[in-house]
Amino acid sequence: MFEYSLGTMKSQLVLKNAKILNVFSNEWIEQDIAIQYGTIVGIGQYEGEKEIDLSGKYVVPGFIDAHMHIESSLVGPEELSKALLAQGTTTIISDPHELVNIKGTEALDYVLAAGRNTTLDIYTMLPSSVPCFDEDTNGAGEFSAEQMIPYIEDPNVLGLGEVMRVKDVIYEKDKMISKLELCKDLVIDGHAPSLEGKELEAYRFADVLTDHESSSFEEALAKLRCGFYVLIREGSQAKNLESIVKGFLEHNIPFDRTAFCTDDRHLDDILKEGHISYAIRKAIDLGLDVCTAYKMATLFPAQIYGLKRKGAIAAGYQADFVVLNDPKTVSIDQVYKNGHIATLKHVKAFEPNEDLMHTVMIPEVLKEDIQIKRRDKNTIIQLEEGSLLTKKLEEEVPGYVYFEPASPYNKVVVVERHGKNGNIATGILKGFNLEGGAIGSTIAHDSHNMILVGDNDDDILLAAKTLEHFQGGYVLIKDHEVKCIIPCPIAGLMSTQNASVVTKLLTDLKEEAQKMGVPKAIDPFQALSFLALPVIPEIRILDGGVYDVVNEKFIEQ
Repeated sequence: MFEYSLGTMKSQLVLKNAKILNVFSNEWIEQDIAIQYGTIVGIGQYEGEKEIDLSGKYVVPGFIDAHMHIESSLVGPEELSKALLAQGTTTIISDPHELVNIKGTEALDYVLAAGRNTTLDIYTMLPSSVPCFDEDTNGAGEFSAEQMIPYIEDPNVLGLGEVMRVKDVIYEKDKMISKLELCKDLVIDGHAPSLEGKELEAYRFADVLTDHESSSFEEALAKLRCGFYVLIREGSQAKNLESIVKGFLEHNIPFDRTAFCTDDRHLDDILKEGHISYAIRKAIDLGLDVCTAYKMATLFPAQIYGLKRKGAIAAGYQADFVVLNDPKTVSIDQVYKNGHIATLKHVKAFEPNEDLMHTVMIPEVLKEDIQIKRRDKNTIIQLEEGSLLTKKLEEEVPGYVYFEPASPYNKVVVVERHGKNGNIATGILKGFNLEGGAIGSTIAHDSHNMILVGDNDDDILLAAKTLEHFQGGYVLIKDHEVKCIIPCPIAGLMSTQNASVVTKLLTDLKEEAQKMGVPKAIDPFQALSFLALPVIPEIRILDGGVYDVVNEKFIEQ
């Protein structure tokens, strides 16, 4: 290969007259890019067997999502690959703990095999916290350190996924310590919303390296000071970029220990706004230096995860890059993957096992199962717009006022859907504002039981029956009729339909939900999917009941 770098032999492909972002020197340089066998062999003046004149267009490294869950896109890896490549993302770091919560190693085997079937580079973090909470009912039970051992040597496995069981770390619970020890020489991702003080220090002492849960500049700065890499999240529901980037700029904090991630981003948002490209554009609009913004999407995440041949346009690096018309607006002209223009042609999907296609097993749900006791004051789950956090309120909700028109309250129901105990829990939700129907989903982090919200019992029950019939997905009921449905039969999490169909259905669902009163600032299905996650403050609803995260106890309703 040295003869190609030296220029004594023509490379297979040379891109001429490119304005290249040098992520090492923070400058744009006008040179050629020589490529052989999918690798950049030189930057300078080169001749190639094939030459393409870029006519002064800008070239940056392919974008890297430092932390995401494929399942949140609602499509399989093959369809997601096409959508992300079109947006300039060439590599993702995926944590498949949603799938693994449902079907354990069988689900992990599926996502690894399907990932190898894509043009997109998909790296995997082994789920650390399955289940994330002992008193929540998932399908797979525990994913143990012993079960992880066969996967450690897989070249696409980079480390341990987000450690959500924070108390198990700082109080040295044996099962968690075994996982940390197993992955001690790899990257360990964190998940520590609102953690501070000595507990944060103890969490970092366990060699947890990253965190993506900072919802404010102050929280991000505290974690940076503690030695964490701060992954700045801009998802569909959790939008933390503006607060953190503004704060870093105002206080002159360097960005070299940060990277962009999406965590959970729906397909319609990806196709409409962008993926990591959206985060870059938004950061630049906030005043961040253009070179720094691109480094947060390329070099920095590659360095964090030890991807030595990614994140730069230089000799020896993988030929993944994005050709831009305008770097400030992230206007994409072409995307190259392994030295070839990324094609978005259909790839036959890797077929999941039949067991992964039949995971919704609920008991018969009757009206008497979902009633709430009348009290002087009820505990309320208050949604926070633009955040995954919730507030615990105590308010008087006389009679069944939350079923009245224009009421601020909705009923929220969780039904255990893995065929284990048939649990049904009911609570009161404020801030969702749905009128005239119900919506439901089998996507409810992290145990993914069925979750339903509505303003009347009949529509809530119809939503449950519809989801059972289609073996999972999203459904919207209006005036006692099924208005919209996205079937997601792969573990009740992902559709078998193509990206364009899912995007259209998802857009229709959101528009209909907004017509029924859900605020535009709330992604109805992302908000719903996080109401059952007991590791984010302040209050959640699980199949066992309404749960006070701060005080670590169930609340009688």
